[in-house]
Amino acid sequence: MSESKPAVIYLDDEEINLLLFREMFKKDFEVFTTTYPEEALEYLKSHDVEFVFTDQRMPIMTGVAFLKELEEMKITTSPKKVMISGYAAEGEVSEALERNLIDRFVDKPWTYEGIKNVISTI
Repeated sequence: MSESKPAVIYLDDEEINLLLFREMFKKDFEVFTTTYPEEALEYLKSHDVEFVFTDQRMPIMTGVAFLKELEEMKITTSPKKVMISGYAAEGEVSEALERNLIDRFVDKPWTYEGIKNVISTI
């Protein structure tokens, strides 16, 4: 009997980041990736997810705006939220951390070990 893996979602406008994430974490998690915030929100409506990873700077909406929409959805599960971005100094990200929209922040470029460490500490 196989044990089910925790589910994660990763939203990023850079396809290469999504591909790397899927490949690195496919043995650890059920991984869903997308470049579209609306697709991510739809997925979260119907799937229990333990971790939400999102980039900050994206053309359709920022990661913080995405997390605000997720918070307004009031889904039954409460996934841990991780911002992955190269723009740590942005005011919007700092405000999101203060408001607990984000559980952790990870600088790009990220590593497998760095992400695993974040997951184990939240």
